[in-house]
Amino acid sequence: MKRILGLLLIAGCAAPQWQKDGGTKEAMEADLYFCDQMATTQVQPRVQGPSGTPSGIGGERKAAFNAMAEREGERMQKDQNAVGECMRAKGYSQK
Repeated sequence: MKRILGLLLIAGCAAPQWQKDGGTKEAMEADLYFCDQMATTQVQPRVQGPSGTPSGIGGERKAAFNAMAEREGERMQKDQNAVGECMRAKGYSQK
């Protein structure tokens, strides 16, 4: 679990940089925004955890949180993959 959270933190800090021959920074930012919006509509919605129970109940609560965190990590990875596919389809490559 700690490994997954560590990878998420690293992935979140190390966002890919995109480049395109003859492209401007403004055009890249607009395309990236478009691709990001498309990715969030194509991929599963954010994961919701169990509600109605107070925190700190013990093992069940911790297990539910761990499962939710793993699903959220998977969803974030799918988002990132969808953005990458969209940007490559628009002619961009990663620096």
